[in-house]
Amino acid sequence: MKVTMDNYQQDLIKKIHEVLVKMNVREETNDKGKESELNSNKRDRRVEHATHQIQNSFDRIHDKIFQFNNILIAAYLVLGTFPSDQPMLKLGWILIPTINLVFLMFLEHRQMEIHRYASTEPDWTNEDGEKYGRMIQFQTLLSFLSFLISIFGLAYLLFKLW
Repeated sequence: MKVTMDNYQQDLIKKIHEVLVKMNVREETNDKGKESELNSNKRDRRVEHATHQIQNSFDRIHDKIFQFNNILIAAYLVLGTFPSDQPMLKLGWILIPTINLVFLMFLEHRQMEIHRYASTEPDWTNEDGEKYGRMIQFQTLLSFLSFLISIFGLAYLLFKLW
């Protein structure tokens, strides 16, 4: 009878060991799942931060171009009226920075609309994500155009002063 008891105990120990191995595997799988989820959350936070920084950069660049155009408008206005008997520039050239300033206001409005569109991201489909990407690319192109107009305005001013 003692021999059967030992076999029973051995079988019981084997079953307990098998259950413990399965529990360890499940625990390791859960730990890896949690670790993967943490990494995914960190990545999502980095992406969100980077997106916020890009939008912040757009806003700062537009602000700088606004300020620069205001300076250009003042310079064109002064040089278009000074000296009063024979101004250094024709006053009509003030339209370059003025039109660019209006264009920048349009860009700011578009930027607001892009932010508004981005705020609905949880409800997006794949097409909405692609549309957002196209909006950002086009906005970048328009911002660059405004920058080039500003550079042209400065170059013309420097050319006339030289």
